[in-house]
Amino acid sequence: MSYNGNKQFDVIILGSGLAGSILATILARHNIRVLTIDKGTHPRFAIGEAMTPDTDLMMSILSYKYSVPEISYLSSFENICNHISPSACGLKRSFNFVYHREGEEQTLQEANKVGVHPSSHLFRQDIDQYMAKVAVNYGAKILENTKVTDIKIDLHTGVEVEIENGTSFNANYLVDASGHNSLLSRKLELQENPTRYKTHSRSIFTHMVGVKKYDDCVSSVRVSQDNLLWHQGTLHHVFDGGWMWVIPFNNHARSTNPICSVGLNFDSRRFPKTDVSPEQEFQNFLARFPSIANQFEDAEPVRNWVSTDRLQYSSRSCMGERFYLLPHAAGFIDALYSFGLVNSCTIITALAARIMKALADNDYSSEHFADIECLQQKLFNYNDNLVNCSYIAFSNFNLWNAWRRVWILGSFVRQAKAGLRKRLKIAAGKGKELAKDDENLDSLTPSYEGLGENFFQTATATVEKVEAGLLSPDEAASQLMSAINSIDFLPPNFWRMADPLQKDVDMESELFKSEYSRFLSWVKTAKKPEIKKYFDYDTEDLLAAVKLATASR
Repeated sequence: MSYNGNKQFDVIILGSGLAGSILATILARHNIRVLTIDKGTHPRFAIGEAMTPDTDLMMSILSYKYSVPEISYLSSFENICNHISPSACGLKRSFNFVYHREGEEQTLQEANKVGVHPSSHLFRQDIDQYMAKVAVNYGAKILENTKVTDIKIDLHTGVEVEIENGTSFNANYLVDASGHNSLLSRKLELQENPTRYKTHSRSIFTHMVGVKKYDDCVSSVRVSQDNLLWHQGTLHHVFDGGWMWVIPFNNHARSTNPICSVGLNFDSRRFPKTDVSPEQEFQNFLARFPSIANQFEDAEPVRNWVSTDRLQYSSRSCMGERFYLLPHAAGFIDALYSFGLVNSCTIITALAARIMKALADNDYSSEHFADIECLQQKLFNYNDNLVNCSYIAFSNFNLWNAWRRVWILGSFVRQAKAGLRKRLKIAAGKGKELAKDDENLDSLTPSYEGLGENFFQTATATVEKVEAGLLSPDEAASQLMSAINSIDFLPPNFWRMADPLQKDVDMESELFKSEYSRFLSWVKTAKKPEIKKYFDYDTEDLLAAVKLATASR
């Protein structure tokens, strides 16, 4: 691709996907000269479509911290509908998990929902294109359909990136926001071989039309006091050996998008990839699970299936002098729990400021980025343990019923640590003060770090003993429930998490609001200093936020 403009930039970003475009937007907004180079073009198919409360929160923090309102347009279902397009998203009112036994009908006796504040399913081809355009509007340059052929990094003079027609571009700093086939990672031999991750999974996925609402497929209807519909959430079909995602974009009144994202993940050690086509493998799977087959009776793919090899890859390092690899360029675990985008936003929250300071000081020493890399590696390792133990737990419903509570508690703690004080400031109309806050990477560390590392490490070891044959699944489930009941970094009997009969949790319910109020009061009187450190908030901000929330009801 020819380019006749300026070839000197402050920062070059490889990849114009959502993470790369968000970073490019932030930097360009602050008058940094940015060039983004991408081998493809927009619009294009991409997965990573399910938002989470954690991701919504980090989007809000990024928007306020760096004064980029367009990022906050991605932070809620209503914002996407109002500022981008109703067809660019689906409604996510819950995380839904349905446990299946091969050859048996599902009656919802082994199923649960985690209700959240209305979040979104991202139709990535539209969302990614939108964010790339935002970056351009702020002044970033984007080269699409452009293959990078070589990268040279000189610690003293900077970065040189050459594209296939021989043109070279220079910059002071390089960010890799690409993916598994990162040229930078290969050139610097950063990937670990073999990967250090414990999780072993592969995937087949596509987009489909004609997928039935799961509410219309089940043989019995469970009355829900919170009226959470299976169709209005991210649906996970869980089975011994893997899980399936069902992510609809047609589940709200304003949508004109009939597509549903469908993906099937297998433990690649138990179900290795064969020469069978992904289409046939999907049909073979449906033949084993009648309730899932019912949902796909009339479904048809609208694009070719994708079949992957093992998904997991890792890097021994994510950065060096004058360069940094964002999460998807450095590693990947599995789509379970939708950690990919929130981890990218978490890293960008700190990285963008560090890059701007490096440019201002003309100092690109890797020591200034080492703590961000440490955080990124911790996020990977936490996700790996969580997902690997989930695959182990899929073998037994009682074990899965216990382990999912570890994830729920961790998600809550992560949100509270990363943004309780920030969220209160935003709600109180004081969001601009976030830009003045000192960076506190401790608040962004993996969910339990600084609070309940021993809890998570013990829980992980308990589940891994099941895989090793040292503990039965039921015994492990009982031990997990006991561990949950004895945690000291949350109020006693929080959400009745240690009660195996407690199936659903709805964060929009009056019960949850009551529990959250109890949590806030407990923080102020907690005796452990680390609790006050990680969950600190200003009473003034809390009162203002409560007043605002009460007035809006």
